[in-house]
Amino acid sequence: MVIKNSKKIADELKIPNTAAFHVQPENITYTIKMGKVKLINDKIYEEFRDDFFNKFNRIHCPSEFIANQLREHNYTAKLYVISNGIQEKFKPMPKEKNEKIIITMVGRLSGEKRQDLLFEAIKKSKYEKDIQLVLAGKGPKYKQYVKMGEELTNKPIIQFCNEEQLLELLHKTDLYVHTSDAEIEAISCIEAIACGNVPIISNSDKSATPQFALDDRSLFEAGNSDDLAKKIDNWLSNKQELEKMRKIYAESANKYRIENSMKKIEEMFEDEIAERNN
Repeated sequence: MVIKNSKKIADELKIPNTAAFHVQPENITYTIKMGKVKLINDKIYEEFRDDFFNKFNRIHCPSEFIANQLREHNYTAKLYVISNGIQEKFKPMPKEKNEKIIITMVGRLSGEKRQDLLFEAIKKSKYEKDIQLVLAGKGPKYKQYVKMGEELTNKPIIQFCNEEQLLELLHKTDLYVHTSDAEIEAISCIEAIACGNVPIISNSDKSATPQFALDDRSLFEAGNSDDLAKKIDNWLSNKQELEKMRKIYAESANKYRIENSMKKIEEMFEDEIAERNN
């Protein structure tokens, strides 16, 4: 309601304004265990469209994936695909040898993020006894994941990290995994890659994150813990290749730097201002 009123006031004062699409219907429906019900997700897209987004001329989309979703649901505004951007501080640093193999995922502990798959995959990994799982985040699945962690040899570390702690964690990480079924961009995954981490990413068709994988070795079948375990073991069994790809992945993240995003978002604002002035 506050946002709708802000839009109304801006129009009355003839102040140019644009929108940004940052919440998927699945972020809502997975919470009520209906995340894969297409009819409901489509209805939410329509409600968002008719009640709010079609009142704008321009919409910022953090990924081509979500822009395509809006096109498919008949959003009429001009769509600008611009990454949310990563800060310069997310960059590779020399990695110290860890006592355990640190596998990390960053994100809210919620249904659509599917961290449960990571617990199952680690149990199936031939390196299970050597793996230290770290989930950086908080959310409604916390107690469930603490319980699931009791089945692993090494007790998982599950906690929210501030930016300083996150950087320290990413620079210690041996392998980054992103299991989410639904994701508009996953800035956390780009930050991990920018720090020199090789990712393994769910290939879900409701997620933008697969765009960051450079080849199939960094993708696993969505919802399939057996395939995820296989991909984990493949990377951990090929340390030389893992080290080589760290540098290549870090370089691939540079196009998502916040400086590039700022230039593009300024262009969107300038387009809106020019159209309003005319």
